[in-house]
Amino acid sequence: FRSNGYSLARKTLQRLFGDNWHTAPYDGTDADQYATWGEALLAPSLIYAPALTAVLDAGLPLRGAAHITGGGVADNFKRVLKNGLGAVLDNLFAPLPPMQRLCEIGGISPETAYLYWNMGNGMLLVTAPEAAEALVQQLAQSGYQAQLAGYLTAEAGVTLRVAAGELKYA
Repeated sequence: FRSNGYSLARKTLQRLFGDNWHTAPYDGTDADQYATWGEALLAPSLIYAPALTAVLDAGLPLRGAAHITGGGVADNFKRVLKNGLGAVLDNLFAPLPPMQRLCEIGGISPETAYLYWNMGNGMLLVTAPEAAEALVQQLAQSGYQAQLAGYLTAEAGVTLRVAAGELKYA
């Protein structure tokens, strides 16, 4: 979760496990990393400043950057788009195991999860199409996982094509 969307996560876990939800055993696919739900929610945030500095130092064109915090993928990414532009994000990273597990046990729909959480996508950058591969390579050389997430469109709104289907946000 990396400090994002805590209100929804906390309310869901409290409903499931009571006031001491933070001590409830965590049973996600990465349970070897966290003993409790409290530990899973306190995983440290990834700091992106070194990645952005490396991109800029390499002279790569950076046209926008969205730190995906509370407010989820679509809302945060819409803020960097110029008026009237939209995006199709059809190659996002998979949701982090704690997010997947909380959706399963808490009955949280994909629409809600992607609206409140980063779902494994902590930062989205916008660059010129011809610079996209170089930007991904620069990020990888700097120690960050990166991939092309999608493309911009002339139609406003953000469409996410994820394992759960197509999610549209105006």
